[in-house]
Amino acid sequence: MRTVCACLCLAAAAAVAGEGTGRIAGTLSPAGRAVKVGVVERIPAGIMKLNDKLHWGKVDPKTGEYAVEGLAPGKNYDFVVETAEGRIEGVELKVLGEESQPTYDLNLGTGELKVQRFDEKGLGEEGEVVTPEERRKRISKALRIDKLEDHLKKLMTVAQFMDAPRPLYIHGTPQRAVVLVELRRTREFYADKGGEAIWRMETYPYIWMGDVWHKPNKGLRVLQRLRLDGRVFAKMGYVYDPALGGVEVKAGETTRLDCAVPEKLPESLGKVPEGK
Repeated sequence: MRTVCACLCLAAAAAVAGEGTGRIAGTLSPAGRAVKVGVVERIPAGIMKLNDKLHWGKVDPKTGEYAVEGLAPGKNYDFVVETAEGRIEGVELKVLGEESQPTYDLNLGTGELKVQRFDEKGLGEEGEVVTPEERRKRISKALRIDKLEDHLKKLMTVAQFMDAPRPLYIHGTPQRAVVLVELRRTREFYADKGGEAIWRMETYPYIWMGDVWHKPNKGLRVLQRLRLDGRVFAKMGYVYDPALGGVEVKAGETTRLDCAVPEKLPESLGKVPEGK
């Protein structure tokens, strides 16, 4: 699966400043491309208010080495890198019971599909030659991805305030899934101060029930909500990478996370600067 940052994450039992806290450290390559680094501590949002907490670290522009210190243990954090293009922010996508089931990740923009714990022996007859396209089609049917994709296509055609909805990424099992969705409002709206845009990033939960994918009323998660001048929005770069989500921190230990930072942000995972 191609991600924004190719990364390697491992926990190292090393002494850190403050025995009651943990840290995330590593190397960002190439050196100098990242201008800022940190993590997001996800806190449930309130009504029209995001409560997430940002913890900024330090990065050496000459070596690319960085560290985010003083993190409360027993939590998972989403990694953040800022570049001249904009922000790359991790997001943890998980579903209940996935550890014991076939699991998949699908980038809807590029079509890249990765599966884990899935036995492909039942996809065809012994000795049958299957093309990559046919293999993907059969996996999609077996894991019910095709029906979820069809559902999302229909859902996005329903008239709503956010006039440019776009599903970006699916993580799931045959029974449950979570979808990363970008929502934009670029047309005029009530209380618009003139040329404003509204941009949101959310995750939708799904459960397989009665031969259809059902979206529960509860479980929707708001990751970001911005209202800004349309000219500023055009220049904004802000993407979400599931590979950088859910970094575990333990007391008195360093979690090492090394990342190759891209020169350009991928449009398949969020908002990229226009005209570049």
